[in-house]
Amino acid sequence: MRIFLDTNIYIIGQLIPGSTEEKLLKVLGFYNQNYSSTVQVIISQELLDQILRVGKRLQGKDWSGQLVNQIWCNLNCLFIPETTEMQQEAVQLLQNKVIPSEDIFIYLTAKFGQADYFVSGNRELIYTIADFQCLTAEDFLDQYLTDD
Repeated sequence: MRIFLDTNIYIIGQLIPGSTEEKLLKVLGFYNQNYSSTVQVIISQELLDQILRVGKRLQGKDWSGQLVNQIWCNLNCLFIPETTEMQQEAVQLLQNKVIPSEDIFIYLTAKFGQADYFVSGNRELIYTIADFQCLTAEDFLDQYLTDD
C-alpha cells in the first residue's frame, strides 16, 4: 500500500497529542525507529519544504528539522523527485486553475508516486481531480488500518 500524507497530518500529529493524525503517524511507525511498516509513505522535496516552512513558523526551525528527520528515519519512505513531466503537468494545472497553486506539486507527488490513498484534512482541494482515494486521517484509520 502506498499513501501520501499531507503536510497538515505531520504538523497536527506532532502538535496535538492524542489526535487522529498522531494515531495515524504511530500506526505507520513514525515514533519507532525499529518498526518496519509495509505501508510506503510517499514524500517529495515540496512536501518536506512545506513541513519545514510551516513547522518553523509554528514551533521553530529545530522542531521542524526534527520532524523531517523522523520522517526520513522512521517511516518507510518512497521519495518522488520532481521530473520534467511533472513540471509540464504543473504548468497545465496552474493555467487551468483546477487546484490552488500551492497544492499542485503535492498532488503531483501523490500522482507520480502512484498513491493508493491521499490523507489530509484538506482533501477536498485535490479530490476533484485525483485518481486515488482522498481521505481524512480518521477515515483512513477506520477503513484500512486496525488499532493495535
